[in-house]
Amino acid sequence: MKSPANPSDRPPSWAVSFLEWFCPDELQESILGDLLEQFDQDRDHLGRRRARQLFALNVLRFFRPSLIARNQFNLPFMHTGILKNHLRVAFRSMKRYTFYSLVNLLGLSLAIAFVFLAVRFIDTELSYDRFHTRKDRIFRLTSQSRNPETGIENPASAITAIPLARDMAADFADITDFTRLGSGTATLTIKGEPYQESVSYADPGFLRMFDFPMPEGDRQTALSTPGTVVLSREKADKYFGNEPALGQFIAIRFNDTAVNLKVTGVIDPLPEKSSLTFDFLTSMDLLRAIVGEETYNSYNYGILENYVLTGGQYPAETLGRMMSEAPQVRPDETNGRSEIGLQPLTSIHLNDHVTGNARFTSPRKLYIMAALVLLVIVIAVINFITLSTSHALNRIREMGLRTSFGAVRRQLRRQMVAESFFLTLAASMAGILIAVAILPYFSTLVGIRVPASLSLRELAFILVIDLMIGWVTGSLQAFFLLKNNIRNALQGQVRIRSANAPLNKVLLVIQFALSILLISGAAGIRLQMRYVQNKDLGFEAERLLEISMNSSPDQESARQLVERFRNLALQDDRILAVSASMNSAREPWTRLMFDQEAGPPEGLFYNQVDPAYLRTMGVELVAGTGFHETDANPGDGILVNEAMVRHFGWKNPLEARIPGKEFSKPHRILGVVRDFHFSSLHQRIEPLILALDLGSISSGITGLNTYVWPSNLYQLEVRIGPGALEGALRFLEQAWKKAAPDKAFVYHFVDESLEAGYADDLRWSKVMDAAATFAVVIAWLGLLGLMRLSIQRRVREMGIRKVLGASYTGIAGLLSGQYIALIAAGAAIAFPAGWWLMQRWLASFSYRVELSPLLFLFSGFIVLLLSLGSLWLQALKAAMADPVETLKGE
Repeated sequence: MKSPANPSDRPPSWAVSFLEWFCPDELQESILGDLLEQFDQDRDHLGRRRARQLFALNVLRFFRPSLIARNQFNLPFMHTGILKNHLRVAFRSMKRYTFYSLVNLLGLSLAIAFVFLAVRFIDTELSYDRFHTRKDRIFRLTSQSRNPETGIENPASAITAIPLARDMAADFADITDFTRLGSGTATLTIKGEPYQESVSYADPGFLRMFDFPMPEGDRQTALSTPGTVVLSREKADKYFGNEPALGQFIAIRFNDTAVNLKVTGVIDPLPEKSSLTFDFLTSMDLLRAIVGEETYNSYNYGILENYVLTGGQYPAETLGRMMSEAPQVRPDETNGRSEIGLQPLTSIHLNDHVTGNARFTSPRKLYIMAALVLLVIVIAVINFITLSTSHALNRIREMGLRTSFGAVRRQLRRQMVAESFFLTLAASMAGILIAVAILPYFSTLVGIRVPASLSLRELAFILVIDLMIGWVTGSLQAFFLLKNNIRNALQGQVRIRSANAPLNKVLLVIQFALSILLISGAAGIRLQMRYVQNKDLGFEAERLLEISMNSSPDQESARQLVERFRNLALQDDRILAVSASMNSAREPWTRLMFDQEAGPPEGLFYNQVDPAYLRTMGVELVAGTGFHETDANPGDGILVNEAMVRHFGWKNPLEARIPGKEFSKPHRILGVVRDFHFSSLHQRIEPLILALDLGSISSGITGLNTYVWPSNLYQLEVRIGPGALEGALRFLEQAWKKAAPDKAFVYHFVDESLEAGYADDLRWSKVMDAAATFAVVIAWLGLLGLMRLSIQRRVREMGIRKVLGASYTGIAGLLSGQYIALIAAGAAIAFPAGWWLMQRWLASFSYRVELSPLLFLFSGFIVLLLSLGSLWLQALKAAMADPVETLKGE
């Protein structure tokens, strides 16, 4: 019987589908036949609307929950014989339609490979610091101030006062153990040779609280006495080789004094998933001797991190509030402006809102990676669905034959779902192999070692994706195939056309939009990185060298060392200038706090320099005079930058003074220097003080936030002229050995150090490039298969047009029109979304590139070029075929 043309003359399709889902196969035909017969009678006597309502009601009356249970636990699909048959048919189908199967397999394999890599990366980032057995009770103390006038909270900092954890442990019984952790560079003498290394300072509780593997030494006593040091396995092997490291001595220099440290422990290779890293871990008593008693016991100087182990009596928030009210933290109303917080150990790595020395990363990385996974898998699934459903119409006669031999719709649907699932499973296995092959490159790309092993949870995640893709795709194929009349299919009267064209068009528009979005995002990040690398920093970073002075000597010793080295270095014409300063381009600069008569304290950056600093750095003086290079007498003069002038609104900065209620000594602003970047372009240029000595402003300082202290000259800056660098570096090393024979020659180029500050952004630029490449290749593969299928179905039409005189380009252009419209629709979605997302990402930079519409037009053009290029190549190939043979074949 011919199906009614008017949909209202037929029973509700959802009711028919629901009946087919729960009704057993052996009863389905008879029950559905009776219901359809009753529907025809009701339609003739009661009308269409009432008949459709009664049909749905009758279907619901037949429904029994026991039928679902019986179907679930007695599925023919689960029988071994049925599975073998499905697998055999799927293999034959893949073999017969090799091109489409390979396109689907390759596209989905690339997507699964990307998912595998991303899931491993996300799991690695989420598992930092979780190897410690007491991880849930270890907290890092933070300090956060609030503007008393506006109520706005300043960013929290984990760089806190040295005595904080010690005093809190003494006052609060719930704190069962504590440790401080600070670090700095120092000159170590090992077996008579000087080396510069990063040295960390900690309390004995460090080895008790944290479960770093320590096969050599006693963790209970290794740091309990002064003059002890614990080494990492890497440094123990480097400096002592096959000799036992325990009991060896290492000399460390500070304040022109050498102290021998005894090796009392060796830590096995530190776990890679640790926020805390160290190579030389020595006792806190050494830091006490370096900074002096005043700084060691003062709450005004934040130079290290404090950790506590709690007993769990109070929640972390409650304990933090109790600490904030402690008299040591709030000695009076003036200083009672900071709140103490307890940051869980396991949250340190994925928290970029708290500044500190521990390794951390932005949680945005995980969000970005998860979003990229979603975009890539959506593109792959769209590919799989569009190509599978379009290609499925080629099998309509096969389905008709199966139906004529007794196959019911449920069996055909299972067959299609099984074929899709087998294909996705094969794609997953191939994708995992691809991922393992490129894993080393991916680890380099994201900057961490990503292990290849998969957990059961991750395997289950990939399997669920396979099941979902297989079920959705197979069900859609069955839907589009089984909606056709079987008799017409066998007689060849069903037109193989895009019965699912509306769905395909929607999916293609989404695919084009996502591809354009990823390309524009990758291109936008690249533009910002190029802007960062080429921006004028306000000083000349190229051919500028920094040499660490490797110690914390007194002021006079530092100046003498600078002069000795300068006199030796300037004997070579290749060395243009030599200067010295307190802060390095590789580290955050010192920030001093100045209390005000009214309002919140002012935080101003500070750098102690020598008179030749401006000339060596290439910093421009815009007002007043600089330091006289022939007179090293500090006096009371300072220099400020333009940001300082704007910050305080000075009309005549040379007559101004830094506001502050604690100043007891006068200071003079000698000049104003042009703004230059002393931190990354993520931060705006802050007010800065340059001074030859801290004395001119020391009386106004009421606190600081840094680990470079006390104020002194720690870095040498050397300007090298044009020519080969190798010879100049050899000369500088010889000059250094003469000026400081007991110190290691350790240097770095300023431009390379600044570029290293953007290494994370550059890595993520490459990650975006990789994701965009994956997505575009996957989309292009699917589009290639879809276009080939579309052209094959219009071969007869193309042959007729060619006979009637149509040109090759005319035929290709005819086929291009619909895809141009779809790409335009995708671009209309992608352009505003991409603009908004790029603006959100660029907001993390205080200095950023201006987005241009050309960026998005370029992304759309790439997608258009790839799509139409593929289409034209296939269309021209088909159009050049002999029309006689084409029509004869039809």
